[in-house]
Amino acid sequence: MEKVLITGSNGYIGSRLARALLSEGYKIIGVDVVFHNIIDLQDDPNVMCITADITDAAAIPPAVKDAEIVVHCAALVHKRSRDLSRGNYFRTNQLGTKNILENLDPARVKRIIFLSTVSVYGSTAAGIEPDENAVPAPDDFYGESKLAAEEEIRSFSTRHRIPYTILRLSPVYGRSFLLNIHKRIYLPGRHCFYRIGRGTQKLSLCSVNNLLDVIKRGLHDRAFYDRTLNIRDPENYSINDIISFFNTGTGKKKPVITIPAAVPRMAFSFLSLVLPEKAEYYRYQFKKISLDATFSIESLRGTGTDLPWGLESTFARGAKTPA
Repeated sequence: MEKVLITGSNGYIGSRLARALLSEGYKIIGVDVVFHNIIDLQDDPNVMCITADITDAAAIPPAVKDAEIVVHCAALVHKRSRDLSRGNYFRTNQLGTKNILENLDPARVKRIIFLSTVSVYGSTAAGIEPDENAVPAPDDFYGESKLAAEEEIRSFSTRHRIPYTILRLSPVYGRSFLLNIHKRIYLPGRHCFYRIGRGTQKLSLCSVNNLLDVIKRGLHDRAFYDRTLNIRDPENYSINDIISFFNTGTGKKKPVITIPAAVPRMAFSFLSLVLPEKAEYYRYQFKKISLDATFSIESLRGTGTDLPWGLESTFARGAKTPA
């Protein structure tokens, strides 16, 4: 049984990945600061839960050296901290990555999979879908720090000749994780939907089920070795598409409010002046709700990987999925 180190194993993705790999016969070494999402797994003899802050190299115990496969999920994202400074992003996303890598046993590790983000591309022109050959130009601290973490992965893997895969994730969603969708379509309180302008702006989203399928295949498929790959659902969605899906699925329709783009632009600009320490965060939020953000997955399709999941199949009643 291969031992898989999952950092961020208590998070939404990490906890589902731990369950999925455990059911397929892997042993799990989970690293996180808390474990309430997988507390039921802690008594399983094939699961080791390690409480550690990856930003503190001295706190990472020797047990991680037993890992044969590494899936690095842990990260600071926009919703998880009151400290959204550049230093805090880099401390978690770059330094944390470096600390994990330096505590591995390179002679034992066979594979490294790193969950990055399409935020490394920055803002894109309308109608342009960046592929993996596009020059990264992150325009927020999150994207900058994840790009720096990618370089840590490539450098370590090249130095020790360990195959790596970097997955650049579109915003992830699942039945029990809708934050990335809700903030793009609901006003506070979720009493009504909103759209900026005509609601025709297109988004790439990623069902957690597609992500788990890709990770599982990538553990041993050589088509994934030493690759950086975008990942999203097979089709992109307009804001109108997403609103229509959730309005139909609730059984009780809610009103849709159309907001001119100038309104949130002025609001976020004002907030950036009042709270300059969060200016990058507010610029990111405006971009996220008002502009196209789609990404090419032709490279991933070229590996022969099937991406069967979308909004309808992920939320289908009775579907036996880890979403």
